[in-house]
Amino acid sequence: MKDSSTKHARFGTLIAEVHVCTKCERMCNSARVLNYSAGNLNAELFFVGEAPGRLGADETEVPFHGDTSGRNFEDLLTFAGISRNDIFVTNAVLCNPKDKEGNNSTPTPLEAVNCQPFLKRQIELINPKIVVALGNTALRALSDIERHNFSLNQHVRTIQPWFGRFLMPLYHPGQRAMIHRSFANQRSDYQFIAEQWARLTKARRKSSGSTRTEILAIARYLIATRGTITYFELHKLAYLTEYLHVRSSGRRLTSAYFIRQKDGPYCTDLEIDRLRRADGSIRVFKDGSKLCLRLGNDRTPQLFSGQSEISDEAKAAADEAIKRHGDKNDAELKTAVYLTAPMRFLLRREQSSRVNMYNVPIEFLAATS
Repeated sequence: MKDSSTKHARFGTLIAEVHVCTKCERMCNSARVLNYSAGNLNAELFFVGEAPGRLGADETEVPFHGDTSGRNFEDLLTFAGISRNDIFVTNAVLCNPKDKEGNNSTPTPLEAVNCQPFLKRQIELINPKIVVALGNTALRALSDIERHNFSLNQHVRTIQPWFGRFLMPLYHPGQRAMIHRSFANQRSDYQFIAEQWARLTKARRKSSGSTRTEILAIARYLIATRGTITYFELHKLAYLTEYLHVRSSGRRLTSAYFIRQKDGPYCTDLEIDRLRRADGSIRVFKDGSKLCLRLGNDRTPQLFSGQSEISDEAKAAADEAIKRHGDKNDAELKTAVYLTAPMRFLLRREQSSRVNMYNVPIEFLAATS
């Protein structure tokens, strides 16, 4: 516990330093995307991208989440059975580099050099077994930490010794990279990651593909039961479903990735565009200022394979969540989730550490044990 507390404290210090950095002039108005949503501080898999996307992490402050690159990345993880609960995700440059028109731009070599000490400290703190470089910018940034001669052309989908661990060069999951590396090939790349990870840890890891189907099934059941549900309610009731099951059984229903945001728990697996692509029957519409969801007649799932029927234990937990909290308004629902043990656990950590705990992964088991 002491080692864990020390690691959290060191990471909090690093976050604070990143958030006051002003070395790169054109990034001064961009978000500094390093926070606890990056993932597991004891992760064995460590992913390095290029920089936060203008429509993704620069807005959500969650690495690889909210834009096309993020959705592709999360789809690839799901396909390979890798959970965001088990990994750490960051970028070679921690702020979004915009061009004069405000669009995404490739970081300059100097900007990458400015961020290199932060990247090195992240790797040393997390101490992963495998570092995955997503694209040329990431690969070059890692060479500034310890020199290597690896290139995407020659070393993609290989595992190489580097910096006291292993390095795997892969293409970036953005749409531009698909010209050079198809999505089908990238799926094979991520399967290779999972295989090498299992080999290095000498243990076969259970695929989380079915778990992703579980969170989709819970979402569909909540929408179907409520008829119409707001996007806010969906995330809170999905969280409460997971929480009530953990409290009664001592184990998770899913490995869905829940983080704490200002308005309470948010599930990255239920990001609106991922949800719509996962199940074609889900209809999204606006009711005033609120984003709402309901089910249509057709069902054409694209992201998740297999059946998405809800299990008996998930149905029981969802029914209990609806029974207890289904009639609450937004303010009451927000209060209800903040009164649960995992959220109170985060608030106590926030008070004791005096570190902002927004975007921190929610630890269901640690908080209820």
